[in-house]
Amino acid sequence: MKTLLKSQDLWDLVEQGYADPDEETRLKENKRKDSKALVIIQQAVHDSIFSRIAAATKSKQAWSFCRRSFKVVQKLSW
Repeated sequence: MKTLLKSQDLWDLVEQGYADPDEETRLKENKRKDSKALVIIQQAVHDSIFSRIAAATKSKQAWSFCRRSFKVVQKLSW
């Protein structure tokens, strides 16, 4: 999923989020990119994970939840 987000030039936004800039045009672009990244994340996860991230309003929120969830799974599987 990280590769897909990088290919769409969205990874930095997902990982770091975005600050609301003063310029309205830039803010709209950031919100559009964030929505695009959130859709990609939502489409890529299993239904059991989707139900937990469906309420996320920003891609960083959804990604943080996925990252925490999969770290727990990795620790349990070793």
